[in-house]
Amino acid sequence: MASEQEQLLDIRGQIAGVLDGIDRYNPTNLPVWEKYVELQASTGEYDFEANLAVLKLYQFNPASFRADVAATILLKALMNLPSIDFSMCKAILPEAFLREDSVSTAIYLADLLETCYFTRFWTEVVTFNELTQSLKGFENAVRQYVCQVITITFQSIPSSQLVEQLGNVSDEQLEALIEANSWKKQADGTIFVGKKEAPASKPKKLVEQLDLDTVLPVLNQQRRR
Repeated sequence: MASEQEQLLDIRGQIAGVLDGIDRYNPTNLPVWEKYVELQASTGEYDFEANLAVLKLYQFNPASFRADVAATILLKALMNLPSIDFSMCKAILPEAFLREDSVSTAIYLADLLETCYFTRFWTEVVTFNELTQSLKGFENAVRQYVCQVITITFQSIPSSQLVEQLGNVSDEQLEALIEANSWKKQADGTIFVGKKEAPASKPKKLVEQLDLDTVLPVLNQQRRR
């Protein structure tokens, strides 16, 4: 039996030409495309264009809509923050689809991340574990995004607060993230995450030299007024 990775590559080969043609929106392709979404979740791969096509097919064929697949697509897009993939996927879905439990949960988690309620996000992820547990690399991808936000927001942050923001990571995980982001541990227990700013350069004095032939006509004109 073919491995998940082999199945994913096989389907990717099948749909490679379909994405550029009119068959992109053929509803008979849905079962294969939905399987492709599931394989992306389990292998950690990501194909934004194919996932967008699945949501378009749901938009055109509401009777075929599968909330679990749509939620998986949204969460895979969420793993790609700070890109706009999530917003683009969400915009395609009709209002009725957005109210489906799994889909609305994915949107709720996205709202928490995008508004930087990181500690609450990790609490809610535990609550909705059945929705995210099948997504390979989900927590690591989110932590990478959180690290980006922390880097551009803080100069330094207490290590205890950083651990919470990152989902109560272990000491080993924290050390790995500090190294990966080129942060520095301080003696007082804080983590320096900012970049040292280059010292402000002294303003340069601009001196414009004008020759006499240039100035005299202007002075003479002023005299005659």
